[in-house]
Amino acid sequence: MLDKVRKTISEFNMISEGETVLCCLSGGADSVTLLLCLLELGYKVRACHVNHQLRGAESQRDEKFCGELCARLGVKLDVYRKDAGKYSEENGFSVEEGARKLRYEIFARCQADKIATAHTLSDSMETALFNMARGTGIKGLCGIPPVRDNIIRPLICCTRQEVESFLEARKQSFVTDSTNLSDDYTRNKIRHRVVPVMREINVSAEKSFGLMSCSLRQDMEYLEAQAEKVFQAARSGENSFSRTVLNSADPAIKSRVVMRILSRYGLSCSHDRVREMIKIAGNGGRADLGGGLSVLCSRDLMRIVNSAELEYEEVCLAAVPDGEYCFYDKKIVLKIMDKDRLECNVNKKFANCIADYDKIKGEILLRNRRSGDRIKLEGRDFTSSVKKLFNERISAEKRGRTAMLSDDEGLFFIESFGIAERVKVTGSTKRLLICKIS
Repeated sequence: MLDKVRKTISEFNMISEGETVLCCLSGGADSVTLLLCLLELGYKVRACHVNHQLRGAESQRDEKFCGELCARLGVKLDVYRKDAGKYSEENGFSVEEGARKLRYEIFARCQADKIATAHTLSDSMETALFNMARGTGIKGLCGIPPVRDNIIRPLICCTRQEVESFLEARKQSFVTDSTNLSDDYTRNKIRHRVVPVMREINVSAEKSFGLMSCSLRQDMEYLEAQAEKVFQAARSGENSFSRTVLNSADPAIKSRVVMRILSRYGLSCSHDRVREMIKIAGNGGRADLGGGLSVLCSRDLMRIVNSAELEYEEVCLAAVPDGEYCFYDKKIVLKIMDKDRLECNVNKKFANCIADYDKIKGEILLRNRRSGDRIKLEGRDFTSSVKKLFNERISAEKRGRTAMLSDDEGLFFIESFGIAERVKVTGSTKRLLICKIS
């Protein structure tokens, strides 16, 4: 097993000469094996134990065991006592997730070049199964990465059975966390119920998973490299990205570029949010991203902006208007149609706006209000201030989200008010622009 750990450290360039490695020591079989392997391979090692204060006397037993083990081996041990239950409650985490976050926060503060955790190939397979059950892509199916920043996993190619055999050969004791024996946690259910069935199908299930993980990770690294190239090519300013570059990318690359954009602003990369961003990049529009940020598409640019700055922003440019567009929480459908193809009379029962398309000048812009906007509505012989129209009919909270269409000559449609006199449909109209808002 030592040879396997040595090979893993070398293959993934985990530790450089002279570096100090912090061994995250719980006292369980995996972490004790990790500590012994690092020492026997000749690395500079110190250890860290976090007492989560969740299991009463058992937590004290684990801390004492780690202290005695490190004293016998001559390894410096840092011990942290943290109330993981209280921390999880205060931060809205499950106890399992809160304890994990707390550990990594502590590890990050320790003085060491590398942080070694005792995740095994068995842990990685269980993680992949857990991710698959929740829905995941290639990255989730790869399981636990061998290296992440300065966190290394030297045992990631070793199975749990190999760990136990290693300790048995050295007559080295370890402690057992009683919560690992319960099925109250999702991962334990996978370990106790799902993995045994997989081993019935294939006794070398973990080894087979390791081969699959390696293959998938190679594919993922290639796709990520291509996505990085597109991301850099699409950047058009500090907070702007070219829609042309993004939209021309293969779907597998496009989603990864969008995730890079979201991650850049500390935003979550949920499936729904990524899909919405891709749709907006293609059709134009705007959407709230949370955290006070919004995505806004105008002309060829997709911009990430502060939501508070959007009061007078254009929201979507439709150079070729046929299509569906996102506008705040509304769906805007624009369609060009020959007048004689309509199978019903032109009326407002099936559309919010019907205009003479050939009377529209230049590009069509779907946007919200701007200071100084004016329009001469159909059937009126005077021009009205949009501000005055809104004050009379639209509530303050809805004014900034009222849809408008404009061309090179200005506004020709306002949601809830209708079209401009200059683009009204007449007997000589040949083509219609139909706008439906839902």
